[in-house]
Amino acid sequence: MYAAATSQRASWLLLMSIFSISLIASTQAAAQPGTLDPTFGTGGIVTTAFPLGGSFNVATGNAVTIQPDGKILVCGGVPGSDDFPVAAVVRYNTDGSLDMSFGNAGIAVTQNISSLNVITLQANGQIVVAGPPGSAIIEVARFNSNGNLDTTFGTAGIFTSKAPIDAGGPSGGVVVQPDGNIVVAEGLMLRLLPDGGLDTSFGTGGYATTAGYSSSALALLSDGKILAASSLSPSASSISGYVTRYNSNGSLDTSFGVNGQLATAGSGNAMVVLSKGELVVGGSLTSSLSGPVAGFAVSRYKGIGVTDATFASHGGVVTPVPNFPTVVTAGLGVQSSGDIVVLGTASAYPNFAFGLARYTPTGQLDSTFGTNGTVTTSFGTTSLNASGLAIQSNSDIVTVGSFQINKPQGGSTGFVLARYLGQ
Repeated sequence: MYAAATSQRASWLLLMSIFSISLIASTQAAAQPGTLDPTFGTGGIVTTAFPLGGSFNVATGNAVTIQPDGKILVCGGVPGSDDFPVAAVVRYNTDGSLDMSFGNAGIAVTQNISSLNVITLQANGQIVVAGPPGSAIIEVARFNSNGNLDTTFGTAGIFTSKAPIDAGGPSGGVVVQPDGNIVVAEGLMLRLLPDGGLDTSFGTGGYATTAGYSSSALALLSDGKILAASSLSPSASSISGYVTRYNSNGSLDTSFGVNGQLATAGSGNAMVVLSKGELVVGGSLTSSLSGPVAGFAVSRYKGIGVTDATFASHGGVVTPVPNFPTVVTAGLGVQSSGDIVVLGTASAYPNFAFGLARYTPTGQLDSTFGTNGTVTTSFGTTSLNASGLAIQSNSDIVTVGSFQINKPQGGSTGFVLARYLGQ
């Protein structure tokens, strides 16, 4: 199955290179922050394409992280032989080319999981991933730095557990604690020991309940406490979300917010903890009160779980993306300057784009970024979904998502990455 897909990849990559060159991007001055990085892939774009199978057998690039050496890791799924995708981790060199020393020509797959939604790195370079989306089954895998499954972890490299409740939704976060324990959030949280066994001392029998529909992000605090962001409902336009704080043993930290929780403006789709303990939450907000208005919702909270009124306007800001009435937030990052970057899927059917906005540390839209603070990059695809963002050490912005192109004679599906200049 996968060998066949690999043999066809070269021709598809050539096709997608041509497609990348013809992309429609925001018109920006050379070297301006928010401009596509011409040293990355083709004009700032990298695609990893596969022939399109059935309606469910598609590629999904769901999350991204960056190694200390600058190489880029993406996790998700690739088309399988039985009309359903299989889990994949893909590694790219700093210029966007596939790292042929990783897995099979840059792609490591495991057919024991259908897809992966979250990724993080351990201090020793091992790669921890979790998935699949929309299932009560929680699976966590660990890969060695060369792309091989770490067979000392779990069972042959994979931990699998039937959640004690119907978890639902996508896996939302994974963090590695200083002692090597691994915390994963889906519709609930669990903690694994370094060898991949369930840590039954965490929460109740290894699990802790999370608020809302499904966790969307995790953050580990310096004192060992854990923050989980989640959405009120499965709708992409959920009117609110939550952030919940837990003690290191998985019990609710009632000193945070109101009985351990705070409500966020807009869906709590992404979260970053700042150096002084404040937390920034990114989501999407839709309102019919004034338009309607739909856009990024970014808010900042103090470490104790209350709104930071010094940020933007009374603690938050909503930013529509010009010409795209719907925006679904997918990623959030903070640059070394303190500037905040948010990513989402911008749509005006049948047109889709990566949408970005950047804010100053005080929450003001940064007019030096893109066009008056926002950037859109369209790819001419039938469908497109932005799913993750990572900030490089030089403040450049790496974004990832998935695309699909439908054609009567056969289309394509794959990962798409775009890198933007950060300064």
